[in-house]
Amino acid sequence: MSGVERLAALEQRLTDHEARCEERLGEIKASASHTLKAVEGLKNRFWAIAISLLAWAMAQVWSGSQARVSRLEARPIATVQEVADVRSH
Repeated sequence: MSGVERLAALEQRLTDHEARCEERLGEIKASASHTLKAVEGLKNRFWAIAISLLAWAMAQVWSGSQARVSRLEARPIATVQEVADVRSH
């Protein structure tokens, strides 16, 4: 093999290597893009879950408050005399 043939073979190998590197870089960029989209989807799901839990907690507090008000409304109102009697004993 002459020097010119060796140089041509080396140039061909280098060109092939560059083409494989470009192809691999394209695959890496596509993979990174898909990963970023997946992360954004997870962020959206996290916020949806967080808001749902907050709404559930607020409903629990409201429900407890409503039950307390119902119990207070169900009690008979004490008269001033009854309160005075309880305090005197």
